[in-house]
This record gives sequence, C-alpha cells and structure tokens, in this order.
Amino acid sequence: MTPSKKNTGEIVHKLDYDEDDHEHIVLIAIKSNMPDYKMAYHLNRSLGIRLEKLLQEISLTTENGITYFRNFQYEDCKNHLNWRLIENKSNYSISNLEEAGPLFKDESDLFASTEYLIQEWKTIDYFILVENADHLFDEEELLEKLDKIKNVSTQFIVEVDSLSIKSQKNLIF
Repeated sequence: MTPSKKNTGEIVHKLDYDEDDHEHIVLIAIKSNMPDYKMAYHLNRSLGIRLEKLLQEISLTTENGITYFRNFQYEDCKNHLNWRLIENKSNYSISNLEEAGPLFKDESDLFASTEYLIQEWKTIDYFILVENADHLFDEEELLEKLDKIKNVSTQFIVEVDSLSIKSQKNLIF
C-alpha cells in the first residue's frame, strides 16, 4: 500500500495489486468413463493423495432449478496444497416446479437435464483443482501420472483466465 496525497490535505491509500500475492490455481480437465468414486480411487493410488468424498455437494442455481455436483477433497498439509476432484456433468437437479407444490412433483424432474459446472467444457467429465500450487509444483509430472491411469482418455491443463467469469465463479467454494 502506497500513500498518495491529494490537494485537499487528505492522504489516500492505493492498493497495489501484485499477481504473485494471490494463490496459484492449477485446473486440469479429465475425460473418462469411470464413475467418480473409481476416479478418486485411481487418483489416490497414482498421485499419492487421499481424496475423500465431501458430503456437501456443490450446488449451482440454474434456470432449471438447483443442480448438485459431487466432489472430493484432500488437504495436503505437508505441501500446503488443497486438491479437489470435481464432477463437471450432473443429471441431478431439483426442478423449480417442486416449489409449486406436490401437484407438479414428479420424480423425473430430479433428472430433467444435464447441467455443467464449466459450460465451456461440456465434453469433460471431471476437473482436478489444485489450490496454492507454487513454482515447484510440477504440472507436467502430474499429467504424465494421469496419462498412466486406465480409462482416462484425455487430460490437459485449463487456464482459469480463459474461462468465462460465470465459470470462474462456479469454481469458488
């Protein structure tokens, strides 16, 4: 913070934003036909982490209602990293019709449509989000380990800045 003086005799403080001050996020897209629990199991074995399913799912309000995305988390205290495995596609949502009362309530409304956490990547099944990654974090080594997992057909790094603001907000938990 640098003080600057105005003509009025007041001192105004300006915040200097330095990109290195905020945490670095690595976002990896994964295409696989595995269910989420198997994906978490294989990631745990291949990467030496311990992802655990979070009971509280990520909820996203859409025009069709509220959609829920399953996710897993591992806090690596030794390396100060926070790992997340996040489902990108969800067929489970609570329709807005349920608010109208039991007259319109139908179990098929729970699985009405497919929603995506990151709209730009509809072909991607999962995202791995690594928070607090620094310059020592080896993204290429991570991609190589993911490449060795059976039934993972595609994996690549996604630049968070390339996502729409709406998608970036969906990644804030």
